[in-house]
Amino acid sequence: MSSTTAPWVHHPFLRAKVSAMKVHSPIGVEGRTRALLRLIAASAAAMLASACASLSDEYHPPQQPGAEYDELYPQYIQLCAVSQIRAKFAATGGSPGHAVMYLKGACKDDSAGYPRLKLCDAGSQHTGVGVSVNKTFKNVNWMATPGKELFFSGNLKPAEFVTEETVRATIQSAADDDIFEGITVHEQYKPPKDDLEAVELFLASETLGTDFALNFGRNAFCANLPVSEPVLRGVVDYLNGLNDEYARGEATYNWSGYSDNCVHTLRNALAAGGVWAPKSINQIKLLQIFHLAVPANEFSDLVNRSNRFKVESFEYVYDDEYMRKALMRYGWLPTRHGALLEYIPVHLNNTLYDVRHQIFVLEAPMFRPKSGRIRKMFDDFRYTDVEDNLLYYRDRYQEALRKRPPTWDQVNETDERSKVRRAYYQYIEAQLADVNDKLRQLVKSRN
Repeated sequence: MSSTTAPWVHHPFLRAKVSAMKVHSPIGVEGRTRALLRLIAASAAAMLASACASLSDEYHPPQQPGAEYDELYPQYIQLCAVSQIRAKFAATGGSPGHAVMYLKGACKDDSAGYPRLKLCDAGSQHTGVGVSVNKTFKNVNWMATPGKELFFSGNLKPAEFVTEETVRATIQSAADDDIFEGITVHEQYKPPKDDLEAVELFLASETLGTDFALNFGRNAFCANLPVSEPVLRGVVDYLNGLNDEYARGEATYNWSGYSDNCVHTLRNALAAGGVWAPKSINQIKLLQIFHLAVPANEFSDLVNRSNRFKVESFEYVYDDEYMRKALMRYGWLPTRHGALLEYIPVHLNNTLYDVRHQIFVLEAPMFRPKSGRIRKMFDDFRYTDVEDNLLYYRDRYQEALRKRPPTWDQVNETDERSKVRRAYYQYIEAQLADVNDKLRQLVKSRN
């Protein structure tokens, strides 16, 4: 979550930066009780910080679904955990890495004067936008980078080298796309010469490899989730609401690795789209520890929710508050076909960054359930290959319909359960039809 030119590095699990607004306990704890609470919070933080496992420090080839994925799924969200950055010319980034989001079907709103999004028009030059949070920002929470190429690869081809010359060309491309427009930074990060050119140069160096051109120095572990237009609009509206508040001067953004970091923003944007529960920010220290947000963990949780949840069981869907709400509000469920894992490695032809990587998962120290599950899923074609994934979900949808009761479409207007049940089986029928249609499209495109 730290960028390449940060003057210091904080471990986000142990950095307990508290909001400037003082919060008083409603139960009036005093003296020894307050000290005990602080001790519990500190002990829990230390325990969590010690329970980290690295995903890998070895190079692996790319695992990407390819162009046919974009043809089959015109709107999707990628939540990516990206590894620690190790520039040869600056301080090393934080060991937990960083989190970013790519929205296919959303575009940068160039009319706003500061980072803002809109759903892409039919004639848009780009059909997607990358979103990333940086701790230096003051009047916005996140910045927007148009196009997957600039966001991930910095427009470099695989055979090209990351050099000072290619970096300058990438920064110029970013400036041409106005990705720094309207962004101001906190006083402690401002360059000595406070003119527009100096600030833009600072922003370019500060955000390079962290907010755009990610693969110059980082590996990306991404969870791809196809979404409907209403879901995408919910995510876009939430993100715009954050930046609107800061840009209008109603509040100042103050990044905190502990209580309001890059992952909190992206997690809560997905929550606004109906994916899962939000996480609170800027709570008192003891409470905030239950809302820690770690890049690899959020990636793992989205992979788990979008693939391993028992979507073939109406009971499981109904009993999960956020699944039920997503179904009834958006006619959509986050566990669905097209939810693929993707791995985009660091650019190996590299003179400026160390291509070894490190990214930590916060988990139980003995069994490593999250990191172990991630590795297994990357080795399973059901979660990485477009066709295998479609066949896998076809079986799951068919299983759901085999268990459908004869009275599934009978609705009692006073009974919410019967309404949800009918909506669920209608949705599953539609998803099965969509899977079969996409399988036919694949056959047609490959012949």
